[in-house]
Amino acid sequence: MDPIRRGDIWTVTLVGHPKPRPGLIVSIDAVNDLCPDVLIVPLTSHPGPLRVRLTGDLGQTGLRLESFAKCESVGPIYKTRLKRRIGSLSPSDWTGIETGLTRVLGMQE
Repeated sequence: MDPIRRGDIWTVTLVGHPKPRPGLIVSIDAVNDLCPDVLIVPLTSHPGPLRVRLTGDLGQTGLRLESFAKCESVGPIYKTRLKRRIGSLSPSDWTGIETGLTRVLGMQE
């Protein structure tokens, strides 16, 4: 299996979803290296109030459609459910992801 790094986009098999979908790795690399699971934010092509639009180049992300990070669905997934690394998040999109996660987790000041 490829190394798992923060900001990578993988196809993942989520519990309760019959087909693989893209997911963004948001856990830090130390956790990714040491733990049997990683933290992901699923990606979707459907906008929503708590979702963050990804603005990066589709070639870099490996996504076929305009996509949104489902920050409201952040959670752990076992590494065995990671199927294939398809790309990575644009550095310019990290600010939006961090803002979305901060809002969803109630960590705003």
